[in-house]
Amino acid sequence: MVTLKTLETLESLSPLPPLSSTTQKMRKLLHYILIILLSLPISATAQTSAEIQALQREQEALKKQIADSERLLSSTKNDVQSQLSNLMIIEGRMAEQQRYVKNLESIVKDLRRNIKTQQSEINRLTAELNVCKAQFQKAVVYMFRNKLTQSTWQFVFSAKDYRTMYKRLRYVTEYSKYQRAQGEIIKDKEKQIRKEQELLQRKKKQQEALLAEGKKVRSELQAQQKDRQATVNKLKKRQSQLSKTVAQQRKKNQQLDRQIETLIQKEIAEAERRRKEAERLAKKPGTSSSQKAQKYKEDVAAQNKLAATFEANKGKFSAPITGSYVISGKFGTYSVQGLKGVQLDNKGINLTGKKGAKARTIFDGTVTAIFKLGGMYNIIVSHGKYMTVYCNLTNVSVKQGQKVKTHQTLGTVATDSGGNATLQFQIRLGKNKLNPQQWLIR
Repeated sequence: MVTLKTLETLESLSPLPPLSSTTQKMRKLLHYILIILLSLPISATAQTSAEIQALQREQEALKKQIADSERLLSSTKNDVQSQLSNLMIIEGRMAEQQRYVKNLESIVKDLRRNIKTQQSEINRLTAELNVCKAQFQKAVVYMFRNKLTQSTWQFVFSAKDYRTMYKRLRYVTEYSKYQRAQGEIIKDKEKQIRKEQELLQRKKKQQEALLAEGKKVRSELQAQQKDRQATVNKLKKRQSQLSKTVAQQRKKNQQLDRQIETLIQKEIAEAERRRKEAERLAKKPGTSSSQKAQKYKEDVAAQNKLAATFEANKGKFSAPITGSYVISGKFGTYSVQGLKGVQLDNKGINLTGKKGAKARTIFDGTVTAIFKLGGMYNIIVSHGKYMTVYCNLTNVSVKQGQKVKTHQTLGTVATDSGGNATLQFQIRLGKNKLNPQQWLIR
């Protein structure tokens, strides 16, 4: 493509003979147009932002999770425990739907901003195109008015010598190239505008679809709210039995927590004993003692590396239960809205899945403890200084001391009276209890 630099190089070879006023004006006009064209930016077609694409991926995952959780059974039994389980499942579904709506709102917000940017880009390209067309039209009109199309060869052959004639011929050739290049620029601008307009229309249609989807999910949320209120009303009528059931459940949880605390304390004490033994052996002369101390250091380094990797994956771990599930029990102490005096306490979270669901480890580690309480198995897996706990299993498929890999099956989750399987899952850092929801991908 011809450039301003090309023409300047041609003119600097040697002075041209005096040109007519018409030719001088033509040259000035040519330079002016090229300066404008070369200074105009060529915009790449704007693409949907990476942020919107990430939100869309999350939206699809949430949509699938909601559809899967709807397949969980709602108990038809009227006993307090079954109705309380129903209430927890409903609340879990509602929480997912609320997240879904919030995610939709974020996508729509980003799309609106993106559409605005897209329209600005179209306006900018249109303005550039208008400038190009105006200058092209001006150049063509000028040529015809001054009969430059007829006088081109006269201009060339009027040169006083061969060298000057050759330079004029090159000048005329470059000008022709410039005209063709200017036409190509106009075509490119028009093509860009068409692409931007098509992309804009796709985004507007996507926005309309998302708004319709949001309206649908809000309607479903209202229906879920009615189901929740109906369940709460049933439980209110049996307040004394509800209080008794919650107290029994709290007592069972306290027994479980005490057992877990005891085993973790035992593991911490054993780690301290090994540390002191390694220090003693390091001071003791002899090859055997030195080798044992070195082995301990290597083990500690490996455990620290494992813990660091575990920590680096916070928010990325898959669920510790197979199949579809809903979080039916939150972390910490909380009250149940609508039920007076009902306070639940959870050292981890509850994940309710379908009958036959398996518990699986979320990361590489070692099975440090397997114990039975209330007829159910519970497993503790260590990941360096971190530990994960899997409770309420009817059977186990691992042994104490066994090395396990990510997603390895640990056992089958017990089925409740409603026909669902609920796993209680905990994450510990030493004596500290962590909120598992912050560690799982969702």
